[in-house]
Amino acid sequence: MKVEMLSTGDEVLHGEIVDTNAVWLANTFYEAGYAMTFRTTAGDCLPTLVETLQQRSRVADVLIVNGGLGPTSDDFTAQAAAQAAGVGLVRNGEWLSELKAFFDRRGREMAAINLKQADIPDTAEMLPNGNGTACGFRLELNDCQIFFTPGPPAEFKLMITEQVLPRLTQYFPIPEKLSCLRLTTFGRGESFIAALLADISLPAGVTLGYRAAAPIVEIKLSGYQTQLTDMQACWQVIQVRVKDFVLFEGKAGFAAEIATLLSQRHYRLQLQEGFSAGLLNWTLASGAAALCGAEITGNNETLDVESWMRSLAVKPVDQTLFLAISPLVKDQEVGFILATPHQIYNFHAVISDALLTAPQRLQEVLVVQAMYLVHRWLTGQPVTLIYQGLALSSD
Repeated sequence: MKVEMLSTGDEVLHGEIVDTNAVWLANTFYEAGYAMTFRTTAGDCLPTLVETLQQRSRVADVLIVNGGLGPTSDDFTAQAAAQAAGVGLVRNGEWLSELKAFFDRRGREMAAINLKQADIPDTAEMLPNGNGTACGFRLELNDCQIFFTPGPPAEFKLMITEQVLPRLTQYFPIPEKLSCLRLTTFGRGESFIAALLADISLPAGVTLGYRAAAPIVEIKLSGYQTQLTDMQACWQVIQVRVKDFVLFEGKAGFAAEIATLLSQRHYRLQLQEGFSAGLLNWTLASGAAALCGAEITGNNETLDVESWMRSLAVKPVDQTLFLAISPLVKDQEVGFILATPHQIYNFHAVISDALLTAPQRLQEVLVVQAMYLVHRWLTGQPVTLIYQGLALSSD
């Protein structure tokens, strides 16, 4: 089964906005058993939209079209759909009544340009919009079920959930749900991780994939739920191969993982940040980690990493962990401290030239590396630096 999406609008095509609807739809459809097979974008050009609809409808079984249902002169989607299907536009009486009621409830007069939002192709089924003024519609073209949806995210998501998915399950019952096992790694690049797993034998129909988003790499094992037992056996092998680089499993995020571990062991984190300039605090706070104070010193001048470490050599109080990232020293060195009630871990690292050329990425790497130290301690594993661009100093 081929499921596709066509996003419309010059603002999407030209990168003026991020297409968050596409990300949400891909994830929502995958979890429902309708994995996306193709996605494309077209601008606000009527001939291009007509051509794209005709072309993709000859390939796809299901096509979700998003955007272009507004009242303005650059909203061509309904017109393009009618031309692609070789039919005229008709004003849908049911939606016209809803449209008028929408404005009446708000004590506003409906502008004449809003009338076009009730126009749909003659052979289409109207899909009501529970959050806005643009109705959607379903149109069959070249044996493809095409669903036309509004662009605003709140309207789009509600229409997909209440109108599109119920119809999909009616037209295309899914015999098997999809399943995806995920874990996120840190410290090595995609090619290194892939090489570790290259000789693993996968069950028939199961795929192993990677998503690199520096400084992390996500590993995904995908198949059907009926294959889950075989997938989990394979997953155990993967877990062992990459155990030194694992941050977390699933989709919750690393900060949420650390927050859970802190809660389970009744610890809190106290922070001090130099070069990371508050990013560590923000990241952990966004995951609801238990924090008990943060000092942001910024990238103040520091003579050497060892002096910085000695100045912070304080044993934390019970049930508190102290985590610190130093300022950048000598333009290429950085220090980490993790102080627990039982031991203090100090790391003096030399930063690679490649990492020094990208300060924002360097901040992100230092934050994840610092969190990795905490995670390793909380899970009873050896505490060490792991990122390949941070070499332990011999000083």
